[in-house]
Amino acid sequence: MSAVASLTLLATLSAAPAAPQAPRVFASDVVSTAHEEFGAAFSPDGNTVYFNRADPTRYTFQLIMVSHFRGGRWTKPEVAPFSGRWRDIDPALSPDGRRLFFASNRPVNEGEPVRKDFDVWMVEREGPGWSAPRHVPEVSTDDTETNTSVTADGTLYVTRMPATPGGKRAIHRYPWKDGHYGPGEKLPAPINTEQGAGNHFIAPDERYLLFSSEGRPGSLGTYDLWVSFREGTNWRTPRNLGAAVNRGDVLTPVVVPARGVLVYASRLPFQVEPRATPYTTEEFDARLRAPGNGQGDLYEVALSAVGLAADTAASR
Repeated sequence: MSAVASLTLLATLSAAPAAPQAPRVFASDVVSTAHEEFGAAFSPDGNTVYFNRADPTRYTFQLIMVSHFRGGRWTKPEVAPFSGRWRDIDPALSPDGRRLFFASNRPVNEGEPVRKDFDVWMVEREGPGWSAPRHVPEVSTDDTETNTSVTADGTLYVTRMPATPGGKRAIHRYPWKDGHYGPGEKLPAPINTEQGAGNHFIAPDERYLLFSSEGRPGSLGTYDLWVSFREGTNWRTPRNLGAAVNRGDVLTPVVVPARGVLVYASRLPFQVEPRATPYTTEEFDARLRAPGNGQGDLYEVALSAVGLAADTAASR
């Protein structure tokens, strides 16, 4: 790393809050609120976040919002310029921040019916803004494509849910070559198994893959986060990220090197244990209007706290 790059990274880290050793709500009451939030994507400097906010049912309408870290705090989120009309989910930025991928049910051509499934779309940087959204046909099928994650060389990892009843989510890999995506391949076991795999994040150099899975042996919650490291063309046995992270439904992980954290979405139950004293009207109202009310929130935790820093260093 050059001296200039080192100074830039040092300045970024010194401006960001210290990475928490235990999971905490990310940008509480600004990004993470009483609403349903999930699916974060960060700019390379860690100072811009794109994320999903949804209606109270979680499933009727979702859009992509954006917030910036300025003056030591996150700004009030605004609807991203390419979102707000259709159901748009799961933003993912390329490592250089020049491309942003997302899934949408928008019609491929204006005037066509809204799609029943989600396809992959992309916007590209144009000056300070973004291009018009472009459909990515090489990776979009009649099945549902949701989460995406992109490597430094442009390879795209895509989560696909079969249209047939009872089908399981699976992660597919599409290499980028000569200006287009080549034929995709379904990742082998131990990534894709009968328990399914999705909601993933691939390291820019493809050294490791984070993903969620339901009911995999060794699970601690409903949907747990796992990490697997690559050895040549094979993947190591996935490791559960642990009890501090895996509580309830845990989804959409993203590693943010500039901030030294893992950010993920979690839906924790509103109330588990009986209270020692009854809620007052004010207490109950405050709980309903805050993160942790049963809707999804974004959480952050230091990479070292979930073993990623040590593991990634050892795998070099």
